[in-house]
Order: sequence, then C-alpha cells, then structure tokens
Amino acid sequence: MKKTILALTVAAFTALTAGCNKEGVSYSGDKAQLTLFLTATGSFVEVSPVSKSEETADVNEFAINIVDVASGRTVYSWDRYADMPGTVSLDPAVYRVEAGSSVKQPVAWNQPVFFGSQEVTVEAGSTAQVSVVCTIANMKVSVRCTDSFLAEVETDFTVTVTTEDGPLIFTKDRIDAGDAGYFDVAPLTMDLYAVRKSGGTVTHHMEISEVAARDHHIFTLDAGGTGYADFSNGISIDYACNEKEEHIIIDGTDEPDTPGAAVTITATAGIDAPVTYNKSELPSEFNLTVSAPAGIEKYEVNILSAGLRGLLDMMQMDYSVDLANMSATEEGFWGSLFGITSDDVKGQTDVVFQIGAFLAAMPAETNELQVVITDKNGETATAALTIIMTE
Repeated sequence: MKKTILALTVAAFTALTAGCNKEGVSYSGDKAQLTLFLTATGSFVEVSPVSKSEETADVNEFAINIVDVASGRTVYSWDRYADMPGTVSLDPAVYRVEAGSSVKQPVAWNQPVFFGSQEVTVEAGSTAQVSVVCTIANMKVSVRCTDSFLAEVETDFTVTVTTEDGPLIFTKDRIDAGDAGYFDVAPLTMDLYAVRKSGGTVTHHMEISEVAARDHHIFTLDAGGTGYADFSNGISIDYACNEKEEHIIIDGTDEPDTPGAAVTITATAGIDAPVTYNKSELPSEFNLTVSAPAGIEKYEVNILSAGLRGLLDMMQMDYSVDLANMSATEEGFWGSLFGITSDDVKGQTDVVFQIGAFLAAMPAETNELQVVITDKNGETATAALTIIMTE
C-alpha cells in the first residue's frame, strides 16, 4: 500500500519568538512522509486583568494525536509537541489531528485548557495540509474589588466559587495577585463571606446556570470581549473569553444586619488559623458547630486536600457531600462517621458534630476542608477548616 505525506504547520500565540523547522521531506519507493513546521507569531489578547496563566501557555507542551477516523485508532501520539519527530509515514486514509493541553484538571488555578481538532484526507503520492485551531475549552473566573468594598470589610474575606467538580476560594491575596480560577463547563455558584469593620457579617450567594466554554465570569465586589481565533496552517491559541460580569453591591454600614439572621460556623480550633496535632496525641474532643436561626437547608462539606481525597477515592466517595441531603450511600459513610442522618441536620437551627473520629482518619499532612452552610432564607456562610497532622 502506498504511503502519503501529511504536512502540518503549527502557529501559536505564545511568549516564544523563535521558530523551529523540522525539515526533510523525502520519498522512497511507495512511501511518503509527514513534515511539521512550527512557528510562533502574534500577541496576547488582553483581558483585563491579564492573569499569569495567559503568560505561560506554550504549544510546545501541547499533546498531539493523529487518529484514523474509520477505526478510531490512534496511529501516532506525543505527550509534547516539542518531542514530535520531523517525519512520520502514514497510509492513505482520513485522519483526525488533535492538539491540546496535556494537563486538564477540572478545577484549578491559572490553568486554561485548550483543545482543537481537524480532519484531513490523505491520498497516495500527495501532500496534505491541515490547520488546527486550539481554543479555550473551559471557563475562567476572576474576582475584583472596589476601594469602597475594601474600606467596608476586614481583609480576611473569602469568595468561594464552586462547580460540581469542587471549589476554589479567592482570598484577598489571590485577588491582588490577579489569579484566575478555571473550571470545566458546569453551573457555577458564588458565595461571599466577609466581616464588616464596623461589626457584623456579610454573606451573598449567587447561582449561574447558563454557562459555556470560553466564558469569563467576572465578579466585582462593591459597597455601594471579544474573542478571536487565528486561522493559519497550524495550531493557534484563542485567549479571549466571553466576558460575563456580575456586580455585587453590599449594603453600607447604615443598614445593619437583621438581628438573628446570620449563619455562624465555629470549631474547637482550625477555622481562624490552622491547628497542629500529633497523631499519637489527638484531642479527646473536637466539635464543629453551626448555628442557623432560619434553619439549615444545605450543609456542604468540601474536601480540598490530596490525602483526604485519596482516602475518599478508596471508599469510592465524592469529594463533596451535603450532610442535610445525603443519599443512602452517603449516609452509610458520612452518617456513620459523624453519627448522624440528614434528618439530624436539615431544618435544624443548631447542629454540633463531634468529629474526633474524622481527625483520627486524617493523614500526616495539611488537611483542608471547607464548610458551606445555606439557610432556608438563602443566606450562606463559608468556613475553611485546616488541621495540620504530624506523626
């Protein structure tokens, strides 16, 4: 069977300025070969503020797959474009060339995920040209603060953005650094928790169900674009996102909190600052207490640290659970661990869990979990529990 040549030219918006030409097209008998030419051109599309993730993406780190469309078989693949050889032989057929990010975490800081593919028919004795445009396949979230907001609240406020895959917690340090969160496409929730400088708390809960790839959700906290794709003979990156701004205004200090409406989360230790325990000297009692005068609607626990997630993997449990609305399987695990059922949580105004058994299961590392409480009025409070365990 005759071989044919598939030639790819790869162009990218990247910080690189030099090109690399993998040459050497040659024919021997019935065979032809694949030649790849890589260039770097163009500039970034500024999405204010530009996050550090958009300054480091490099197509040299993209994975490349060449797939036989008829059989679905991957005939060639490389983990890094930079490692792709200069020539590759192919049989005449219809192929799909796929390129994109090698790392694809569903929830991560500063990690846009790119993907693109293109089908091409290659014929014996001919050279085929193919262009692959890689565009953003996930969603971006940014948080911004006005001076009025910062003047109103203490600096340890948190903005928790969550999808079904888990949460990211924006702190003032992350916001000041311009960090952006990236999520696989799924409905978003946003929960703000802050303490007023004048006293009292501020909470805000928002749900966003209309989402799509390349969306850039911008949450602006206050007290009071465009996209394009470069189509050329190769792989390019589309950095632009569809900007969707949400302006969140909190009440001023002249409108005090409604008495008794606040949701509070306290623990023996580990909420205001990390607490350290030795595995051989655990406290005899460790309580996690929630007060919600309007009644608890949701009691979400999100496991954030790798060691605890590994334990849940072994138990085939999700990293998040709503203790007020557990399934039978979840009650079998979490209910047994805490000695509760969902009826012990849902609608209650005060719940105290003794979580000493949970401490004993924690590995020797920094164990992090997040508690998000929503009451029947829709008010939300969030707390991060950090327990450093040593041998």
